[in-house]
Amino acid sequence: MELGRRMADRLRSLGMVPVLPGYFGTVPADFKSRNAAANTIPQGTWNKLERPHWLDPTNAVFARVAAKFYQVQAELFGDSTMYKMDLLHEGGKAGTVDVAAASKAVQRALNTAHPKALWTILGWQANPLPATLQAIDRSKMFIVDGISEEPGITDRDKDFFGTGYAFGTIWNFGGHFNLGARLTVWNEKFHAWRNKAGTAMNGIALMPEAIDNNPAAVAFFADLPWQDGPADLRQWFDEYATARYGGDDPHARAAWRILLDTVYSWPAGADTRHVTGLYDDEPGLANTGYPLQYDIAAFDRALDELLQVDPALRGSGAYRYDLVDVARQVLANHSRLELPQIRAAYRAKDLGRFERLTGQWMDRMRLMDRLLGTDPNFLLGTWQAEARRQAATPAEAAVLDRNLKSLVTLWATGTDLQDYARREMNGLVGQYYAKRWQLFFDSLKAALGAGKEYPDPIDWQAVAREWAGAGTELAAEPGGDAYLEASRVAALSQGAVTVGTDRKGVKPGGTVCVTATFANGNTLRPAENVAVRLDAPDGYQVQPASPVTAGQVEPGGTLTATWTVTVPAAEAPGGSPELGVTASWGAGDDVRQDRAATRLLIAGAAPSSYRTMSSTQAEFAPASGGVAIAAGGADLWRATNELAAAYRKDALADGKQLTSTVQRQDGAADWTRSGLVVGNDLAVPGSTGYANIAVTPGRGCVFGWDSDGDGQLDSYREAGGFAPPVRVRIGKSGDRLTGSCSSDGKNWAVIGSARVPGAGAALDAGLFVSAANRHTGQEAIAVLTDPVAAASTARDGSRDTVQSLRKPVKALSSEPNRNPEYANDGDRDNSPYFSSQMDWDTTWWRIDLGAVNDLSRVNVRTYVSGERYYEYRLEGSLNGTAWYTLGGRRGTRAATDAGDTITLEARARYLRVVGTYNSANLAFHLTEVSAYGTPRS
Repeated sequence: MELGRRMADRLRSLGMVPVLPGYFGTVPADFKSRNAAANTIPQGTWNKLERPHWLDPTNAVFARVAAKFYQVQAELFGDSTMYKMDLLHEGGKAGTVDVAAASKAVQRALNTAHPKALWTILGWQANPLPATLQAIDRSKMFIVDGISEEPGITDRDKDFFGTGYAFGTIWNFGGHFNLGARLTVWNEKFHAWRNKAGTAMNGIALMPEAIDNNPAAVAFFADLPWQDGPADLRQWFDEYATARYGGDDPHARAAWRILLDTVYSWPAGADTRHVTGLYDDEPGLANTGYPLQYDIAAFDRALDELLQVDPALRGSGAYRYDLVDVARQVLANHSRLELPQIRAAYRAKDLGRFERLTGQWMDRMRLMDRLLGTDPNFLLGTWQAEARRQAATPAEAAVLDRNLKSLVTLWATGTDLQDYARREMNGLVGQYYAKRWQLFFDSLKAALGAGKEYPDPIDWQAVAREWAGAGTELAAEPGGDAYLEASRVAALSQGAVTVGTDRKGVKPGGTVCVTATFANGNTLRPAENVAVRLDAPDGYQVQPASPVTAGQVEPGGTLTATWTVTVPAAEAPGGSPELGVTASWGAGDDVRQDRAATRLLIAGAAPSSYRTMSSTQAEFAPASGGVAIAAGGADLWRATNELAAAYRKDALADGKQLTSTVQRQDGAADWTRSGLVVGNDLAVPGSTGYANIAVTPGRGCVFGWDSDGDGQLDSYREAGGFAPPVRVRIGKSGDRLTGSCSSDGKNWAVIGSARVPGAGAALDAGLFVSAANRHTGQEAIAVLTDPVAAASTARDGSRDTVQSLRKPVKALSSEPNRNPEYANDGDRDNSPYFSSQMDWDTTWWRIDLGAVNDLSRVNVRTYVSGERYYEYRLEGSLNGTAWYTLGGRRGTRAATDAGDTITLEARARYLRVVGTYNSANLAFHLTEVSAYGTPRS
């Protein structure tokens, strides 16, 4: 209380008005039990935290409580003329209370105690309510608007019924250290509103949740009322840089212009409040962070410019602060580029690459912590030291220490707001965040090693409680050299290598040209001592055709190395040797490596039972029980018809089906196709009766056909979720062709069925590959089994009924109030819905139909919102243990109200939807899964 009085008096001494809390009815939950005449309204919870009750302001008890509140407040802190009260804030409940009458009573109580006082209220969400504004004396209210910059906010004079208000912003939640604010929006919108005739706008309200970040944004916003009109932002930042560092410097000006063009040109519709790097996120492979609104490489250049500022100007605390802050942001930004690589390595089960990338991630977290430790403004230990200084006893010091650390980790026990106040500070990054990521990576590594589908869950709240209560002492004084650490950030080793060949199919004794490209991902510094090595199987001759080393590769540049590889003349056709490329770069103890590989097909000839055709470069070889094909091909769509096939004449008769297994596919692109192709005469381009069923690397299974009889594929259907080995099947009934896929050969997804004009009584049928390499130029390889006749699995499902409604469900995890039961409750609307975080790359929802069913179709409806799209895999099981793929969804098509209907010829008791991607956030959402079938007797 003494501190509060001193703060209020200090404000008064500076000619400022302290805005004190007003009383609008907040009372303890048990208030009515001690005041029987009171009318209190429970306010429920806010993010699981119990809200205090609201004392009805129209009740006589309110006036007595308010009068006493203002009396005691004045005795403790003195009088003011502005009192802050947010009536029914963020979901507050009025119950049966008349909001207009209550608003009048709140204002009356304030002005009884302080006749000249203004009721100050936050403009936020729906507040202040129209009922409040229309009931009170608006000349005695002032609104500090928190959302003036939002694009949907256009006329606050109208919204507020002419009530006086301040143009305001809350650009930051939780005190996040992310650089970013909407300066360009402020610059235009504030002056446009101020110049409006008769406006009630009066001043500014700067209200970030913690103001110890973005000092340039604070300075610019505070400068708005003093400007005659929109500022020339380049001039403003030039002058800011000069004033901040105590001298004019071209590199300082260049750095701040880059900051203006990137972090301070945040568009109106983009979120600045939640943005952070990924190091301080709760660990998860699907983490993407709220999107940045600028190019990461463009921002990096600001660090380079700051490092070149005249040494005479580097001695100030402002320069050191900015250098650390910008270098910190560079590391935070690059975490967004690194985590997807880790996710890809985990998904590919590439343990070596996973360990290499996660080790690099942890190294960069340690670098960030050292960097932050060089400036006192980024030390959590200074907060800790101050908290302990205020303690009267060791026990109280321990409590304050735990509370401090809980604030920036747990936030509050029992709530969903863990990490709400996350921020990149020394000690917090190096100890707490690094510990979490190490635990997470260790759990993933253990799962890979044990062959487990998912790692054991980690109780992150328990981790936070343990760290907050450990009493660990943090550095309270800066140490190290900010310039040195920032220079290390600028010089971070970033690179990748890719490999390609001029062809994939090569005969024994033949040669192939291999090209590897090392790309220096650092756009500020050269990569040193770059070397690229090609490894081939024993007996293969590898001859460099270009330099394979470079002392330096310029920032953002590349080194391209080529080799001629000769296959041994005795090599047997059908083999698929790997050619691996390793790139290394760096110096001293900072040498990095990256690896990429490709495969060849040792060509020979297709088995004699096949004819072959190709409209692109291709080679064939026998494979155990089938054919291997290496082929190029730009695409299979309309006039582009580039593929290679090994086929048999008139192999698909009417009323029959053929099936083959795509055992392996080395795809060149998402749309690379491998499978079965049919046509009246496959040797003749443009032949009618043309269709194919194929598996692809990026779209699952695809059925394509010629719908108008011109011999060109112009229609397709797809179902995601499938990956080799996959059985593909094509059937014929008159001129109707049907393509299906199965992961086990028993349970089939019907990908598509269509009439194909001109289809003859019997069609040529065979195995095919098209690389669909228009954008990559690389060939694809596939190994397929001989087509064989397949028995029909079709049945009449027209009388099938919904078997999934309200059946027992479970999930890998679920978010609060987003239970698994919401995905089969019969309500297809967006709310309620099931939600689960994809922390371990994927997540799942599962239903038990109660009995094995013959299934004809499943409809999956995800959450629907604009252009948002999801990817998932639908699986079935007879016993809940062994799963087979039934379909899914891949690609960027927006989710729709109709959902995705997957047509089936399958049996299952259990169904599982495995969520793999959400374009909007880190969780997978289902609103309804409907399975249609008939229980088997």
